[in-house]
Amino acid sequence: MAPGAPPDLPGYAYLRELGHGGFADVYLYRQHLPSREVAIKVLRQEASSDEARAQFENEANRMAMLSSHPGIVTIYEVGVAPDDRPYLTMEYCPHDHFGRIARAHPLTVARALEVGVKVAAAVETAHQAAILHRDVKPANVLLTTYGEPALTDFGIAGGIDAEHSAASQGVSIPFAAPEVLNGSTVGDELSDVYSLGATVYALLAGRSPFSTGEPLSEVDLVRRVLQAPLAPTGRPDVPSSLER
Repeated sequence: MAPGAPPDLPGYAYLRELGHGGFADVYLYRQHLPSREVAIKVLRQEASSDEARAQFENEANRMAMLSSHPGIVTIYEVGVAPDDRPYLTMEYCPHDHFGRIARAHPLTVARALEVGVKVAAAVETAHQAAILHRDVKPANVLLTTYGEPALTDFGIAGGIDAEHSAASQGVSIPFAAPEVLNGSTVGDELSDVYSLGATVYALLAGRSPFSTGEPLSEVDLVRRVLQAPLAPTGRPDVPSSLER
């Protein structure tokens, strides 16, 4: 679906588009008071159905519960635009996400481990609050103004004890655990940890663990995750303990 027009939000001045996904667009605005740049995530459509509104409120509430953690993007406000599209106002991270960063220049071992440890702390904090992320990947780790990694996009997150069969439809195949892709589970603490490990691999290799460097269909990629042996990162400076 094509991006929608940025909404006219009272108290904010639109600056530019930051990105878009399957269900929402993210824009850069300047908040008038306090004066600061913020990222605003806007749903593509009005939250006309109970399911759409519940999913958006779920993301807002879960991010708000966790956003005081230094490794999780801070949420400021939730509202509904004049055109009835719900929006979420968040901390603006001006740098690229770690997906682009690692593809352009794979991280040093020390930096990859530093990022991995800090994101692990964020994931563990979510798990302690009985919240699963379900989509940990480099593109969901942003680089803050102060050079720190921060986890974002809890859009398909859910409670550990909840049933969320539809959630698995939103996972990113290259970073999803095999048991999620084969339908054994819609996600648990272990599958979040798998995705965290796959993320650290990508920070080191500049590609997802089962990438071949060539375009793959979703079916072929799922087959590789389920059946292919994991290739090493190919870096001589990565110790064998980390490869394991």
